[in-house]
Amino acid sequence: MPKSLTRVLIISIWIFLLACFLYGPKFSSASKDSINVFTWGGILNEEIIQSFEKKTGIRVNVNNYSSNEELILKLKATEGQGYDLVIPSDYAVSILVKNQLIKELDRKKLPFFHQLLPELLGHFFDPENHYSIPLFWEVYGLGIDRDFFTKLFIPSWSMIFDPKLVDYRIVMVNDPIEAIEIAAFYLCGPISSLSKNQAEKVKDLLLQQKPWVAAYATSRADYFLATKNSPLAVASSSYIFRSKRNFDFIDFVVPKEGSFISIENLCIPKTCDKEILVYQFINHLYQKESIRVYWDSFRLFPALDDKQDLDFDLQAHKIFYGLAEDFKKYHFFKNLLPQQKMRDIWVEIKVN
Repeated sequence: MPKSLTRVLIISIWIFLLACFLYGPKFSSASKDSINVFTWGGILNEEIIQSFEKKTGIRVNVNNYSSNEELILKLKATEGQGYDLVIPSDYAVSILVKNQLIKELDRKKLPFFHQLLPELLGHFFDPENHYSIPLFWEVYGLGIDRDFFTKLFIPSWSMIFDPKLVDYRIVMVNDPIEAIEIAAFYLCGPISSLSKNQAEKVKDLLLQQKPWVAAYATSRADYFLATKNSPLAVASSSYIFRSKRNFDFIDFVVPKEGSFISIENLCIPKTCDKEILVYQFINHLYQKESIRVYWDSFRLFPALDDKQDLDFDLQAHKIFYGLAEDFKKYHFFKNLLPQQKMRDIWVEIKVN
């Protein structure tokens, strides 16, 4: 085959794959009795979806993304067409609003709205909650091996950054936004941006930390605890609480200095023309049986101020029912630096 023809063929294949990546959801069922939901993988339990489909006859087609950045990219590329409901994290909501990719919600169709935890409402990414409502939330902290940390201690971010304290291997988050924000919080406290000098100090801190990092992992952080490859992992509460069900030596603690909260929200793309069906599904997600299923499955805290009897252990009970008192200690992940600068820092950390 001539080289020119081979080159054309390769380019054509890449164009096709890119189109599938950006426009794939349009190839899903277009039935008037179906909706397309774009969400994180492993968040919407199949049991919840099946019970809704059986009750209403409405089919739910689920497409997954692996990051908020992927969600934002696809919605920009398609202008939201092909999607009926999305589940972005807090900071991503503000980007979707700014780009006019999601529409205002009709609270008259959300009878549970008054039951939402007030601490989860009215934040920077949607101050009046015109465009989003919280579905569930989690906090970031330290997953620890109680067999290793046998003495009483006060949880602190110094347990992953201070070379005078760290004589063990740790697992660090594998997301540059999260890693840089945690390091910046340790050095500077809660801030909204980093100066050039501060950014260099954050990079140096993460480079200093690297020798005792067993792995950079997000979804598998609990694996290193469970297999005793590391006695400490920086992770979200949901991953650690899931492992606690099977390994009684695993625990979750929140550093004394404070930590970060992540809220997953429901939003309706601006091009959605199936709002009647979407609101039925949204209301299904906030029913008691649904809340119980996704707590049991994913250990994500519900957004409803509902005192139903979920199987919280002592630490989970403390976090959920202490939200009002402790919320001032929680902060949101934000882009402290331009995306390119953040990527440059992360690449330098990974390659050194």
